[in-house]
Amino acid sequence: MIRIQKFTVNPFQENTYILWDETGEGVLIDPGCYTVQEEKEVLEFIKNNNIQINAILHTHSHLDHCFSSGYFASLLKVSIWIHKEDIITYNAFEKVCSMYGIPIRHSLPELYKLYSFNDGFSFGNSHLEIRFVPGHAPGHVVFYAKEEEFVVNGDCLFYQSIGRTDLPGGNHTTLLSSIKKELFTLPSSTVVYCGHGPETTIGDEVSTNPFLR
Repeated sequence: MIRIQKFTVNPFQENTYILWDETGEGVLIDPGCYTVQEEKEVLEFIKNNNIQINAILHTHSHLDHCFSSGYFASLLKVSIWIHKEDIITYNAFEKVCSMYGIPIRHSLPELYKLYSFNDGFSFGNSHLEIRFVPGHAPGHVVFYAKEEEFVVNGDCLFYQSIGRTDLPGGNHTTLLSSIKKELFTLPSSTVVYCGHGPETTIGDEVSTNPFLR
């Protein structure tokens, strides 16, 4: 059974997640920690719960979702995983930080691994289905835990809202189509863990999301 812990970090109030199961193995998703204290909080949780992090998974590589990916990858000696269409965004991390005037505390490693949709991603006794949901970013993916009925969906779908599409590689029509095809086809009871803000459910967003009615 997959357990999930959320940390809300950095000035963008991004949600970083740890997923783990009864074996103690787990993954770190979208580590956006920007301060030493935020990094310390995540590390203490990992230590206190005896979690062995096997990988860092990016839903996408916008700066607020990966400020501390390089730090945790080095410290925990694990790889960062991205979608092949996310390589451009990943490689633009330092340039975008500079554009926003944000000092870089940790660079992203040059090496990364690419998702296989056929394989999904497994850790311990658990499996995540990977779905491709572009529109907010060209290489955006989500992680669906079928048995536990939740999805970690980054910046695709929010409570009563959707991800912005005015950033490089964004496309409003593509995002709406992706959400309807890859998220709204999940069971209505599926809990949606968002990249920003509170959780919601697929059923609630199908019924009431003003952008998708």
